[in-house]
Amino acid sequence: MTFGESFPRPDSERSDKESMIERLRERPITLLEEFSDITAEDLEARFPDGRPIVVCDFGVTGIEAGEEIPGGYRHGRILSIDHHVPNERMARRISSTTLAIEQARSDEGFPEDSNVVIHHTDCDSILSSLIARGFLPPEDRFNDAAIAADHTGEENDISDLLGSLMQRRDLEFSMRNLEALLHGAPLDSDALKALEQRKSEREEAAKLVASEALRKTGNVYYVWTKSRPDAALFPALLPDAAVVIVGSPMKHDSGKSVIKIRLGMKAPEGFMLNTLDLPDFGGRWNAGNTKRHGGTAIPIEEYAELVREKLESWESPARTE
Repeated sequence: MTFGESFPRPDSERSDKESMIERLRERPITLLEEFSDITAEDLEARFPDGRPIVVCDFGVTGIEAGEEIPGGYRHGRILSIDHHVPNERMARRISSTTLAIEQARSDEGFPEDSNVVIHHTDCDSILSSLIARGFLPPEDRFNDAAIAADHTGEENDISDLLGSLMQRRDLEFSMRNLEALLHGAPLDSDALKALEQRKSEREEAAKLVASEALRKTGNVYYVWTKSRPDAALFPALLPDAAVVIVGSPMKHDSGKSVIKIRLGMKAPEGFMLNTLDLPDFGGRWNAGNTKRHGGTAIPIEEYAELVREKLESWESPARTE
Protein backbone atom coordinates (compact mmCIF):
# COMPACT_ATOMS: atom_id res chain seq x y z
CA MET A 1 0.00 0.00 0.00
CA THR A 2 1.41 3.40 -0.95
CA PHE A 3 0.58 6.94 0.05
CA GLY A 4 0.77 10.19 -1.85
CA GLU A 5 3.60 12.52 -0.95
CA SER A 6 1.20 14.90 0.79
CA PHE A 7 -0.25 12.15 2.97
CA PRO A 8 1.46 11.92 6.35
CA ARG A 9 2.78 8.59 7.55
CA PRO A 10 -0.11 7.08 9.55
CA ASP A 11 0.36 7.85 13.21
CA SER A 12 -0.70 4.26 13.88
CA GLU A 13 2.79 3.27 12.63
CA ARG A 14 4.43 5.39 15.31
CA SER A 15 5.59 4.06 18.66
CA ASP A 16 2.95 2.32 20.74
CA LYS A 17 4.26 4.37 23.66
CA GLU A 18 2.24 7.32 22.37
CA SER A 19 -1.52 6.73 22.43
CA MET A 20 -4.05 7.99 19.92
CA ILE A 21 -5.37 10.35 22.59
CA GLU A 22 -1.95 11.94 22.98
CA ARG A 23 -1.72 12.40 19.23
CA LEU A 24 -5.25 13.82 19.18
CA ARG A 25 -4.23 16.47 21.67
CA GLU A 26 -1.27 17.37 19.47
CA ARG A 27 -3.34 17.43 16.27
CA PRO A 28 -7.02 17.80 17.24
CA ILE A 29 -10.13 16.69 15.42
CA THR A 30 -12.84 19.33 15.90
CA LEU A 31 -16.29 18.18 16.99
CA LEU A 32 -18.86 20.81 16.00
CA GLU A 33 -22.45 21.01 17.19
CA GLU A 34 -24.90 19.05 15.06
CA PHE A 35 -26.76 21.08 12.43
CA SER A 36 -28.95 20.30 9.44
CA ASP A 37 -26.98 22.32 6.91
CA ILE A 38 -23.95 24.57 6.60
CA THR A 39 -22.30 26.37 3.69
CA ALA A 40 -18.68 26.34 2.62
CA GLU A 41 -18.49 30.04 3.44
CA ASP A 42 -19.78 29.42 6.98
CA LEU A 43 -17.16 26.73 7.54
CA GLU A 44 -14.35 28.90 6.24
CA ALA A 45 -15.49 31.66 8.59
CA ARG A 46 -15.33 29.22 11.52
CA PHE A 47 -11.75 28.29 10.61
CA PRO A 48 -10.14 31.56 9.51
CA ASP A 49 -6.56 30.28 9.79
CA GLY A 50 -6.29 29.66 6.04
CA ARG A 51 -5.54 25.95 6.42
CA PRO A 52 -7.47 23.24 4.51
CA ILE A 53 -10.69 22.05 6.16
CA VAL A 54 -11.35 18.31 5.87
CA VAL A 55 -15.06 17.72 6.52
CA CYS A 56 -15.85 14.12 7.43
CA ASP A 57 -19.32 12.58 7.27
CA PHE A 58 -21.58 15.63 7.24
CA GLY A 59 -23.02 17.66 4.42
CA VAL A 60 -21.86 21.02 3.11
CA THR A 61 -24.58 22.73 1.09
CA GLY A 62 -23.87 22.60 -2.64
CA ILE A 63 -20.44 20.99 -2.25
CA GLU A 64 -21.14 18.70 -5.21
CA ALA A 65 -20.74 21.73 -7.50
CA GLY A 66 -17.07 21.78 -6.57
CA GLU A 67 -14.14 19.86 -7.99
CA GLU A 68 -14.32 16.07 -7.79
CA ILE A 69 -11.49 14.43 -5.83
CA PRO A 70 -11.01 10.70 -5.16
CA GLY A 71 -12.70 10.95 -1.75
CA GLY A 72 -15.45 13.44 -2.55
CA TYR A 73 -15.35 17.12 -3.47
CA ARG A 74 -13.19 20.18 -3.04
CA HIS A 75 -14.47 23.75 -2.78
CA GLY A 76 -11.90 26.38 -1.92
CA ARG A 77 -10.17 25.22 1.27
CA ILE A 78 -12.77 22.53 1.96
CA LEU A 79 -12.32 18.83 1.20
CA SER A 80 -15.65 17.08 1.66
CA ILE A 81 -15.30 13.42 2.63
CA ASP A 82 -19.00 12.67 2.94
CA HIS A 83 -21.22 9.96 1.49
CA HIS A 84 -24.40 11.94 2.21
CA VAL A 85 -23.95 14.19 -0.84
CA PRO A 86 -27.35 14.01 -2.61
CA ASN A 87 -26.33 12.70 -6.02
CA GLU A 88 -25.93 9.39 -7.84
CA ARG A 89 -22.18 9.27 -7.27
CA MET A 90 -22.85 8.70 -3.58
CA ALA A 91 -26.01 6.62 -3.95
CA ARG A 92 -24.22 3.31 -3.58
CA ARG A 93 -23.09 1.09 -0.76
CA ILE A 94 -20.26 3.27 0.46
CA SER A 95 -19.52 5.22 3.61
CA SER A 96 -17.50 8.31 4.41
CA THR A 97 -14.84 5.87 5.60
CA THR A 98 -14.80 4.35 2.10
CA LEU A 99 -14.16 7.82 0.72
CA ALA A 100 -11.47 8.60 3.30
CA ILE A 101 -9.68 5.38 2.35
CA GLU A 102 -9.93 6.20 -1.35
CA GLN A 103 -8.54 9.69 -0.72
CA ALA A 104 -5.73 8.38 1.49
CA ARG A 105 -4.72 5.78 -1.09
CA SER A 106 -4.73 8.29 -3.94
CA ASP A 107 -1.70 10.22 -5.14
CA GLU A 108 -3.24 13.37 -3.68
CA GLY A 109 -3.84 12.04 -0.17
CA PHE A 110 -4.74 14.43 2.64
CA PRO A 111 -2.96 17.68 3.48
CA GLU A 112 -1.11 17.18 6.75
CA ASP A 113 -1.62 20.73 8.00
CA SER A 114 -5.42 20.75 8.02
CA ASN A 115 -8.47 21.20 10.21
CA VAL A 116 -10.29 17.85 10.42
CA VAL A 117 -13.94 18.36 11.36
CA ILE A 118 -16.90 16.16 12.32
CA HIS A 119 -20.29 17.00 13.85
CA HIS A 120 -21.39 13.63 15.22
CA THR A 121 -19.58 10.64 16.69
CA ASP A 122 -21.01 7.54 15.04
CA CYS A 123 -18.80 4.79 13.61
CA ASP A 124 -18.40 6.38 10.18
CA SER A 125 -17.55 9.84 11.50
CA ILE A 126 -14.96 8.50 13.93
CA LEU A 127 -13.24 6.19 11.44
CA SER A 128 -13.24 8.58 8.49
CA SER A 129 -11.80 11.42 10.57
CA LEU A 130 -9.12 9.20 12.13
CA ILE A 131 -8.04 8.09 8.66
CA ALA A 132 -8.11 11.68 7.37
CA ARG A 133 -5.97 12.77 10.31
CA GLY A 134 -3.55 9.87 9.79
CA PHE A 135 -4.26 8.22 13.14
CA LEU A 136 -5.51 5.05 11.42
CA PRO A 137 -4.19 3.47 8.21
CA PRO A 138 -6.61 3.20 5.26
CA GLU A 139 -7.32 -0.49 5.73
CA ASP A 140 -10.27 -2.48 4.43
CA ARG A 141 -11.27 -3.63 7.91
CA PHE A 142 -12.30 -0.07 8.79
CA ASN A 143 -14.35 0.18 5.62
CA ASP A 144 -16.05 -3.12 6.52
CA ALA A 145 -16.97 -1.68 9.92
CA ALA A 146 -18.46 1.50 8.45
CA ILE A 147 -20.45 -0.43 5.84
CA ALA A 148 -21.83 -2.67 8.58
CA ALA A 149 -22.85 0.42 10.56
CA ASP A 150 -24.35 2.41 7.69
CA HIS A 151 -25.77 -0.21 5.35
CA THR A 152 -25.95 -3.87 6.34
CA GLY A 153 -26.27 -3.97 10.12
CA GLU A 154 -23.98 -6.99 10.22
CA GLU A 155 -22.27 -7.77 13.49
CA ASN A 156 -18.86 -6.13 13.61
CA ASP A 157 -16.73 -5.51 16.70
CA ILE A 158 -15.58 -2.05 15.61
CA SER A 159 -18.95 -0.74 14.42
CA ASP A 160 -20.80 -2.19 17.39
CA LEU A 161 -18.42 -0.53 19.83
CA LEU A 162 -18.41 2.89 18.17
CA GLY A 163 -22.14 2.75 17.50
CA SER A 164 -22.86 1.99 21.14
CA LEU A 165 -20.83 5.03 22.26
CA MET A 166 -22.01 7.66 19.80
CA GLN A 167 -24.70 9.18 22.04
CA ARG A 168 -22.00 10.25 24.49
CA ARG A 169 -20.52 12.64 21.89
CA ASP A 170 -17.15 12.13 23.57
CA LEU A 171 -14.48 11.81 20.92
CA GLU A 172 -11.67 10.95 23.33
CA PHE A 173 -13.76 8.28 25.05
CA SER A 174 -14.62 6.64 21.72
CA MET A 175 -11.03 6.81 20.51
CA ARG A 176 -9.58 5.44 23.74
CA ASN A 177 -11.88 2.42 23.66
CA LEU A 178 -11.39 1.87 19.94
CA GLU A 179 -7.65 1.79 20.52
CA ALA A 180 -8.17 -0.69 23.36
CA LEU A 181 -10.29 -2.90 21.10
CA LEU A 182 -7.72 -2.82 18.30
CA HIS A 183 -4.94 -3.80 20.72
CA GLY A 184 -6.93 -6.44 22.60
CA ALA A 185 -6.89 -4.40 25.82
CA PRO A 186 -9.81 -4.13 28.28
CA LEU A 187 -12.53 -1.59 27.57
CA ASP A 188 -13.64 1.05 30.05
CA SER A 189 -16.48 -0.25 32.21
CA ASP A 190 -18.96 2.24 30.73
CA ALA A 191 -17.94 1.24 27.21
CA LEU A 192 -18.35 -2.43 28.06
CA LYS A 193 -21.85 -1.76 29.40
CA ALA A 194 -22.77 0.15 26.24
CA LEU A 195 -21.45 -2.66 24.07
CA GLU A 196 -23.45 -5.22 26.03
CA GLN A 197 -26.55 -3.10 25.47
CA ARG A 198 -25.81 -3.10 21.74
CA LYS A 199 -25.59 -6.88 21.78
CA SER A 200 -28.95 -7.01 23.58
CA GLU A 201 -30.45 -4.84 20.84
CA ARG A 202 -29.12 -7.28 18.25
CA GLU A 203 -30.73 -10.17 20.08
CA GLU A 204 -34.02 -8.30 20.26
CA ALA A 205 -33.94 -7.52 16.53
CA ALA A 206 -33.25 -11.17 15.74
CA LYS A 207 -36.20 -12.24 17.91
CA LEU A 208 -38.50 -9.80 16.12
CA VAL A 209 -37.43 -11.18 12.75
CA ALA A 210 -38.08 -14.72 13.97
CA SER A 211 -41.46 -13.83 15.43
CA GLU A 212 -44.88 -13.54 13.84
CA ALA A 213 -44.69 -9.76 14.29
CA LEU A 214 -42.72 -9.41 11.06
CA ARG A 215 -44.81 -8.93 7.92
CA LYS A 216 -44.15 -8.22 4.27
CA THR A 217 -45.83 -6.73 1.24
CA GLY A 218 -44.05 -7.41 -1.99
CA ASN A 219 -40.38 -6.98 -1.26
CA VAL A 220 -40.99 -4.58 1.63
CA TYR A 221 -40.60 -6.08 5.10
CA TYR A 222 -42.03 -4.29 8.11
CA VAL A 223 -42.54 -4.68 11.83
CA TRP A 224 -44.32 -2.71 14.54
CA THR A 225 -42.90 -2.73 18.06
CA LYS A 226 -43.04 -0.56 21.15
CA SER A 227 -39.37 -1.21 21.94
CA ARG A 228 -37.94 1.22 19.35
CA PRO A 229 -35.08 -0.97 18.04
CA ASP A 230 -32.35 0.41 15.82
CA ALA A 231 -33.55 -0.09 12.25
CA ALA A 232 -29.92 -0.27 11.09
CA LEU A 233 -29.67 -3.77 12.57
CA PHE A 234 -32.31 -5.31 10.31
CA PRO A 235 -30.97 -5.47 6.71
CA ALA A 236 -28.51 -8.29 7.45
CA LEU A 237 -31.28 -10.19 9.25
CA LEU A 238 -33.57 -9.87 6.21
CA PRO A 239 -31.29 -10.60 3.24
CA ASP A 240 -34.22 -10.88 0.78
CA ALA A 241 -35.70 -7.48 1.61
CA ALA A 242 -35.45 -4.51 -0.72
CA VAL A 243 -36.82 -2.17 1.95
CA VAL A 244 -37.09 -2.61 5.72
CA ILE A 245 -39.55 -0.56 7.79
CA VAL A 246 -39.60 -0.46 11.58
CA GLY A 247 -42.46 1.38 13.30
CA SER A 248 -42.78 2.48 16.92
CA PRO A 249 -45.04 4.90 18.81
CA MET A 250 -43.76 8.44 19.37
CA LYS A 251 -42.68 8.91 22.97
CA HIS A 252 -44.76 12.03 23.57
CA ASP A 253 -47.61 11.59 21.09
CA SER A 254 -49.47 8.28 21.23
CA GLY A 255 -51.43 9.24 18.12
CA LYS A 256 -48.35 9.29 15.90
CA SER A 257 -45.62 6.86 14.96
CA VAL A 258 -41.94 6.94 14.17
CA ILE A 259 -41.51 5.08 10.89
CA LYS A 260 -37.87 4.17 10.22
CA ILE A 261 -37.04 3.10 6.68
CA ARG A 262 -33.86 1.56 5.34
CA LEU A 263 -32.92 0.06 2.02
CA GLY A 264 -32.36 -3.67 2.32
CA MET A 265 -29.77 -5.98 0.82
CA LYS A 266 -31.91 -6.57 -2.29
CA ALA A 267 -32.65 -2.90 -3.01
CA PRO A 268 -32.29 -2.23 -6.75
CA GLU A 269 -29.33 -0.12 -7.80
CA GLY A 270 -30.32 3.53 -8.21
CA PHE A 271 -33.39 3.33 -5.97
CA MET A 272 -33.26 6.29 -3.56
CA LEU A 273 -35.65 6.81 -0.67
CA ASN A 274 -35.18 10.59 -0.62
CA THR A 275 -36.57 10.90 -4.14
CA LEU A 276 -39.87 9.11 -3.46
CA ASP A 277 -41.77 12.01 -1.84
CA LEU A 278 -42.82 9.80 1.07
CA PRO A 279 -45.15 11.47 3.58
CA ASP A 280 -43.50 12.97 6.69
CA PHE A 281 -40.17 11.45 5.62
CA GLY A 282 -36.76 12.99 6.09
CA GLY A 283 -33.41 11.41 5.39
CA ARG A 284 -30.89 10.37 2.79
CA TRP A 285 -31.01 8.00 -0.16
CA ASN A 286 -30.75 4.75 1.81
CA ALA A 287 -32.26 5.60 5.22
CA GLY A 288 -34.58 8.01 6.99
CA ASN A 289 -37.56 8.34 9.29
CA THR A 290 -40.60 10.39 10.17
CA LYS A 291 -39.32 11.53 13.56
CA ARG A 292 -37.78 14.75 12.29
CA HIS A 293 -41.23 15.76 10.99
CA GLY A 294 -42.98 15.02 14.27
CA GLY A 295 -43.93 11.47 13.38
CA THR A 296 -46.75 10.33 11.13
CA ALA A 297 -50.41 9.44 11.65
CA ILE A 298 -50.29 6.90 8.81
CA PRO A 299 -50.49 3.28 10.09
CA ILE A 300 -47.42 1.21 9.32
CA GLU A 301 -49.42 -1.16 7.10
CA GLU A 302 -50.47 1.74 4.87
CA TYR A 303 -46.99 3.19 4.87
CA ALA A 304 -45.51 -0.16 3.83
CA GLU A 305 -48.05 -0.46 1.01
CA LEU A 306 -47.14 3.02 -0.19
CA VAL A 307 -43.45 2.14 -0.23
CA ARG A 308 -44.20 -1.11 -2.06
CA GLU A 309 -46.17 0.76 -4.73
CA LYS A 310 -43.35 3.23 -5.25
CA LEU A 311 -40.77 0.44 -5.39
CA GLU A 312 -42.75 -1.58 -7.91
CA SER A 313 -43.48 1.50 -9.98
CA TRP A 314 -39.78 2.33 -10.02
CA GLU A 315 -38.96 -1.24 -11.09
CA SER A 316 -41.71 -1.43 -13.72
CA PRO A 317 -40.71 -2.15 -17.36
CA ALA A 318 -42.25 1.17 -18.40
CA ARG A 319 -39.51 2.97 -16.50
CA THR A 320 -36.73 1.43 -18.57
CA GLU A 321 -38.38 1.67 -21.98
